[in-house]
Amino acid sequence: MATPLHGRIDSAIRTAKQWESDKSLLKEIRESIPMELLVPELVCEREAEWRSFLNDNDTATAAAPAVTKSPYYRDDDVNYEGDDLLLKRLTLYFKAEVMKWCNQPPCCNSTCTGNDDGKQMESKGMRGPVTQEEKSGGASRVEVYNCTLCNTETVFPRYNSPRALLNSKRGRCGEFANLFGTYCRALGFDTRYVLDFTDHVWVEVWSARQQRWLHADSCEGLIDRPNMYEQGWGKKLNYAVGATHDSVADVSKRYTRKFLSDEFQTRRREFSPNEVMSDQVFMQMNGTVRQMSKVAKGRAEELDKRAKMEEKFFNTVQSSGVWDSEYREGRISGSLAWKAARRELGEDNDTSKTDEKKDGNDKASEGETSFWVESFLPSPRCQNDMTIVVRPEATEGKSWSIQVNGVPCAATLSNGVAVVIVDELTGCILQSKAFVDWSSVASFLDTVPDGRIVALCSFADDEEEEKKESTNKINCFDSSKFGRLGGFDYDKVTSSPKDFVSFIGRLALHPTWSSFHASSESSSMEVSIQFDKPTSSTAYKLRSEKNTVPAVVYSRLPDYIMPLNTQLLASNYQKRVAFEAYMEKDFNSSSIVGYTTRSDAPVYLIQNSAFPFRTANGPTQANAEGDDSSWTTYHYLPDAIVPDDDVVEEQNNSKNSGTPNFDIPIADDYFMGLLGSQLLVKNGNSSTPTLLDTPNALTNSRLIALYFSASWCGPCRGFTPMLIEFHNVLKEEVASSHGLEIVFVSSDRSDAEFQQYYKKMPFKAMPFSQRELAQRAKSLFGVRGIPSLVIIDSLSGRIVVSPDESRREVHQACQYGEKAIERLFHSWLDKVPEESKSMLDILALSCAEADETAKTGGGNAKAETYLKRSIETEATVSSQLSKDDIAARVKELFPQLVAQGLAPNEAAAEAIKQATLQQSDSKLDSGHMGGESKIVTHYDPPVKTDMSVATTADNIYRMNSDDKDK
Repeated sequence: MATPLHGRIDSAIRTAKQWESDKSLLKEIRESIPMELLVPELVCEREAEWRSFLNDNDTATAAAPAVTKSPYYRDDDVNYEGDDLLLKRLTLYFKAEVMKWCNQPPCCNSTCTGNDDGKQMESKGMRGPVTQEEKSGGASRVEVYNCTLCNTETVFPRYNSPRALLNSKRGRCGEFANLFGTYCRALGFDTRYVLDFTDHVWVEVWSARQQRWLHADSCEGLIDRPNMYEQGWGKKLNYAVGATHDSVADVSKRYTRKFLSDEFQTRRREFSPNEVMSDQVFMQMNGTVRQMSKVAKGRAEELDKRAKMEEKFFNTVQSSGVWDSEYREGRISGSLAWKAARRELGEDNDTSKTDEKKDGNDKASEGETSFWVESFLPSPRCQNDMTIVVRPEATEGKSWSIQVNGVPCAATLSNGVAVVIVDELTGCILQSKAFVDWSSVASFLDTVPDGRIVALCSFADDEEEEKKESTNKINCFDSSKFGRLGGFDYDKVTSSPKDFVSFIGRLALHPTWSSFHASSESSSMEVSIQFDKPTSSTAYKLRSEKNTVPAVVYSRLPDYIMPLNTQLLASNYQKRVAFEAYMEKDFNSSSIVGYTTRSDAPVYLIQNSAFPFRTANGPTQANAEGDDSSWTTYHYLPDAIVPDDDVVEEQNNSKNSGTPNFDIPIADDYFMGLLGSQLLVKNGNSSTPTLLDTPNALTNSRLIALYFSASWCGPCRGFTPMLIEFHNVLKEEVASSHGLEIVFVSSDRSDAEFQQYYKKMPFKAMPFSQRELAQRAKSLFGVRGIPSLVIIDSLSGRIVVSPDESRREVHQACQYGEKAIERLFHSWLDKVPEESKSMLDILALSCAEADETAKTGGGNAKAETYLKRSIETEATVSSQLSKDDIAARVKELFPQLVAQGLAPNEAAAEAIKQATLQQSDSKLDSGHMGGESKIVTHYDPPVKTDMSVATTADNIYRMNSDDKDK
C-alpha cells in the first residue's frame, strides 16, 4: 500500500537521476569550473616548473613555483584536504558566481526603471507550464508577477531540468540544490539529493578521505554543518530523504539529535504509522531503484558497506542526544519575510528579531526588520483621541518601547532605530519597522505620505564602539532628508553618541505637541492627540491573517450568539456572521478588535492585548484539495488597507470550498493529439454547443473520462442518464473545478443522430467530423464494445481505471447516492501515478508559500497606494528654500556666533546650518490636530503579557479543550 512517503521518496530519486542523463551537460559544466581559482594548491598549470623544482639536486637553494591564494579561501580550510577542500570551495563559488537567489523575478520589460532585484514585482498567483520552454524545462509550476511600475506581466518558471537551470541561473533552494548536485556530479563526486519534508533541499557528497557523507548547502555556501537546520534555524524536522541515482536512504538522524523524542516521533507519524513501516518503505524503494539502475555487484557491496557505517554512526549520535558543536545562526538565504514565514530565522524564530548574518537578498542586509503582521487598529469603536508613549528603556521588552493606546508596537534590532507609522485619521498602527542606521530610517520615511504620525526611538544596547559606529553612519548621511519631520533635531543626534533618541510628530507638519528628546539618559515621552473628527466616521473592514495567532485571546464567542457545538461545526462564513451579530448587539464588544479561529474550533475574541501577532506553528500546510486547518486571525483595519478580495463568502458545501487555487498543468499536447484541436462544450444551461480549444475545454481537470457511446445502442441509452447523474453530483457537490471532465466520443452513424443524442448530455464532446480520431482512440484504449468509460490522469495521460471497472463502479455508486459517488471519485484520485500526486503536492505547497509571501511582503496594491507616498518630481526641502531668505538669516546669525567665541570659519558654517534648519522648520505648518506632550520621569508599565507563540497556542488549545469538555 502506498504511503505519503512513497511519493516524496520517488520525487527525490527522479531529481538525482536527472544528473546522470545528460552527459554533454556534465562535460559543459566541468569545463566551466575554474579549478585553478578554487584549489590552486592542487592545480598547477606550470607542471614543468614543478618537475624541475622536484628533480633539482639542490632543492635547498631552488625556489618553488608560486601558488596563488584562492579567492574562496577561508580560515577553516585547514580542516579539509583534497576533494573535501574542493567541495568546500565549490559550494562558495556556486553561491557567489553561479546561481542568483530570486525572491521575485526582475521585470521582463527591458525599459523598466525598476531594480534588478524585483522588489517592485507583485505576485498575481500561480499556473501550470504553458509555453514549450516551460514544459521542456520541466517547470512544475509558474509564478506570475505584475510590475507595479510599468504594469508588465513577468513569469518565474520553477524549472526542474538542470539544463534549464544552467541557462536561467536563478531560483530558490530547490533550484540551488538541483543545479549544485549537477555540478558535483560533473566533478565526479558521488552525490545525494537530500529532500527535507519541512520544505528545504540540499546535497550530500561522499568523502572517500573521511569515509562518510558530507552535508553541503549551496544556498548558504556551507558544508559539514548538519546541525544548521535544527540548532541554527530552529526547524522542526521530521524526514530527510537522501537519494542518488541508484540508492535511497532515510538520513533524518544526521540532522537531528531529537529523533527519539516524543515530539519528533509525532511529526513523523504524519507520513508513516510507525518506524517499522518507515524502514520497510525505504528498504523497498532502495531495492527497487537498485534493480532499475542495474547496480553492479561491486557498487552494491560499496553501498551496503556505507549504509552499515552510516547506521552505526546514527545510533551513536542519537544515544548522546547532543550536538558535538554549536551552530546558532539563522538562515542566510532568502528575504526576511520569507524566512519568517518558514520559521527559519533561528533563536526560536522570534520574528521581531533579525538575522545577524548579512546577505544581499534579505531585508536584514538592508538594515530592516518588521513584525509578522505590521498593521493593527486599537479599539476601533468611537474614539476622539489617542495616546502615544515612547520609552527607550521599557522593562517589559523592547516591543513596549513604543505604545499606541497601550498597544506595544516597536519592532527592534540590536543598536537600531524603531519606527512606527500611525494613521492620522483613525489611530491605526500602519507600519512598524526597525533599522540599523539613520540613513535607512530617512529612506523609509521618504516613502511615507505627508501628515502621518511618526513615533521613533533608538537605543544603543552595549558597547561604546557601536554607539560611535551608529553616529558615524548618520554623520556621513545627508541629514536634510529629515526636513519633513517637524521638530526633529538631527543636529543633536549627530553631535555626539547618544544612548537614547525619542521623537513623536507628523510628517511635513510641525504640530505644537511634537516632542523630541536625545541624551545619554532615558526618559519616557507621552503625547495625547485629538483627532479632527471621531474615528467612528471611518469605514472599517476585517482583514484575514492566515497561519497567525494572537498574543492573547480574550474569551470565546458567547453561546447566546452561537452555541459551542455549533461553533465547532460552523463554516468560516457562519462564524463571520455570528461575530458580526455579536459586535452589533453586545455593549461589551467595544473593546473587541477581531477574532481567531480554525476548522473544528470555536470563535475566540481578541482585544488590544492580542498584538503583536505571531506566526502559528510553521507555514500553512495545504494539501492538493486546498484544505487549510491552520489558525486564521481576523482583525479590523481601515478599509483603505484591506484588499477588496479579502472576504469570507458563503459556500454551498464544504467540498467545493476547498478548491485549490492553482492551475493543473494538464498534458495539452497529448490530449490535442488524442481528441483533436477543438471540443464541443455547453455553457451554463444552454443546449447549443460551441467549439473551444481542447486545452481550454479541459482546463483544471484532474481526471478526464472518455465516454464511448451511441444513440442506437440500448445499453448506452440505459447507462447515459446514470452517467449524467454521476457528472452532476461531482460538479455540484464535490468538485466544480479540479475534478472530473467527461468527453463524449460518439459511435453514431450520422451527424444528425449524434446531435440528437448529444443534446441530452452536459459533457464535452469530440465533433462528429473527427470520426477517424474517435476510431483511433477506441483502438488505443482497447474499447471492444459500448458503452465504455475510460478514466485518464490529466497530467500524464495514463489510464487510471480500465473501461470494464469504471462502468461497473459508476453503476454501483449511483445506486447508493451522493456519498458513494464522492467516495468513488476520491478512490480514482488515489490511483493516479505517484509523479502526478507529487507534482500536485508541490503546486499546493508553492501556493501556500505564495500566500505567505503575499501576506508578508506584497500582493495588496490597495494598501500600497495608501501606505506609500506618491513621488513624481520632488526636490528636498532645503533645495526649495529661498536663497535670499537664507542669506539674510546667515548674516544675522554670524556676528552672534562670533561673539559667543566661535572662530569665523566655524561661525559661518554654524550660521548656514542653523539658517537652513530654521527656514526648513518654518515651512512646516502645525496642522489641525490638537494635543499635548510631556516628558515623564517615572512611568508605571502595564502588566506584561507573555507573547510567545507556544504560550499563545497553549492558551487557545487549553480554552478549546475546556470548551469541548463542557
